[in-house]
Amino acid sequence: MSHSSAHVQEPLQDRSRRTLEKILRVTEDLLATRAFDDISVADIVRRARSSVGSFYARFQSKDDLLPYLYERYDADLKPRMQARIASLTLNGLTLRQMVWLTADHTVDMYVERRHLLRAVALLARMRPSAIPPSMRAVRGSVTDMPARLLARFASEIAHDDAMDAARIGYFMLTAVAREKILFGEAPHASSTSLDTERLKKELARMLLGYLTTPNP
Repeated sequence: MSHSSAHVQEPLQDRSRRTLEKILRVTEDLLATRAFDDISVADIVRRARSSVGSFYARFQSKDDLLPYLYERYDADLKPRMQARIASLTLNGLTLRQMVWLTADHTVDMYVERRHLLRAVALLARMRPSAIPPSMRAVRGSVTDMPARLLARFASEIAHDDAMDAARIGYFMLTAVAREKILFGEAPHASSTSLDTERLKKELARMLLGYLTTPNP
């Protein structure tokens, strides 16, 4: 891993790299059940069997973990997405069924890793310069996977360019899912009452309507 942040002391020795890896793994484990803001440095080093002094020898603050967490998440995204797609039985599906599966799996992925995804989403919003161009390119190729599945139903998609429409539709779906699941306490998200199952249904309805409605 290589980051340009002046707040991060890059590990030079194998032992230091192992310590960093343990700290990141422990932080991810804690994020399975707790928000990043609710995790303290003491919590992290206790789980990692390290020390507060060792942590601050490398980082000025807990927030300096975020670029590393983003990179780890990004590296894991492609195989995780591929595994989900491989689990689907695609033969004989209709566009309606594919849209439902897309909404169902997308919402589940956000729910499963809600705290981690919120942390990396905030990094991307607050410090976009921390996300290198190479990582942005990889992210684009990964998020194209669901769009390519949707574009297989080009004959049912009422747009001149089925792949372009699938990309835009998937972007809209993920944007709503991200806001509702990761930032549900915000006024605009909390004012719209949707439990997880209804969110899936309404997102599927939105995506299907977009893909099958001709241009005005």
